[in-house]
Amino acid sequence: MTGAVLTRGRPPVGFWAQRLDWDIDTVDGSVRARTQARDAVAAGEAHHAAHASGHLFAAASERVAMTMGELTVNGLRHGEPPVAASLSRGTRGWLLVVSDAATDRVPSAPGSDLSVAGGLGLRLVLTMSAEAGWCVERGRKLVWALIGDAPPRPLVSRLDAIS
Repeated sequence: MTGAVLTRGRPPVGFWAQRLDWDIDTVDGSVRARTQARDAVAAGEAHHAAHASGHLFAAASERVAMTMGELTVNGLRHGEPPVAASLSRGTRGWLLVVSDAATDRVPSAPGSDLSVAGGLGLRLVLTMSAEAGWCVERGRKLVWALIGDAPPRPLVSRLDAIS
């Protein structure tokens, strides 16, 4: 994954059905939000075919959970309170938005050099999601990820390689 970056821009539009909202002030709160997000997505997953590999991350619920965990912990570690998260369902999948008050801190993932400290969480977010980005809106930094019902093509290639 070379040049892994989050797009600078607002989250995609067209989402409806706000599923869940969280205020997160501890790592335990992040774990609870991750579990609740996984459960909410898994409840509707029977309607969507998983990738033939049967790999854990072929399921949207697992990709949402991983992304929720990474973005909320990043908000706690690198952001500024309060950290909030929301999960919405739309026609293109699930939109996860995590916000904090550190508008001056730009989220960035290092390139392909895995020996560089930090940034692995954002690499995972970029791998799990169809799109991901960030923006500043109304005095808050928003970091968002669109997680499709089906895994992104690059992830499918990796799943195929290990199955």
